[in-house]
Amino acid sequence: MGNKIFYGIVALIIVAFVGIFIFMNSASNDPDKISDSGYYPYTDLEPEELEGATIDKLDDENYHFNKTFDETKKIIEEEDNAFVYLWSPTCVHCIAATPFLADAFEQTDAEVTQLNVLEYDAAWSEFEIEGTPTLIYFEDGKEVDRLYGNPGNSDDYKSFIEDMTGDK
Repeated sequence: MGNKIFYGIVALIIVAFVGIFIFMNSASNDPDKISDSGYYPYTDLEPEELEGATIDKLDDENYHFNKTFDETKKIIEEEDNAFVYLWSPTCVHCIAATPFLADAFEQTDAEVTQLNVLEYDAAWSEFEIEGTPTLIYFEDGKEVDRLYGNPGNSDDYKSFIEDMTGDK
């Protein structure tokens, strides 16, 4: 009789752990629950397809301008002008530069589209980028100029934005 109770308790514990594992796994695959803020711009990708570094940046407001690869191409084609910021969550230079970029865009009337090249590796060839971060300015679907690397401050990003848009 004692062995039946012991094995029953062990079986109950195993079932509980399996239930918890299934619950936790299904919650992490829900785009609304993958981040505390509910921000999930990768609408063409399932949560389980995302790299861990991307998931880590979902709650960082500096990265709340992300679009999918197709959305980014559409913005470039349809907008009169567009700034596209190509970045990777595994790039230390991007992590350092993005707060400066976000601050510069806050100081101007311009808008930026962010494209995560870790998730959309076709961007490397599509935009012929050699490294990240890269900020590209487009007018009427054509590239006008680009800024490579981390300028180290918001003012240099702001100057680039103003030079491209003619606003000062």
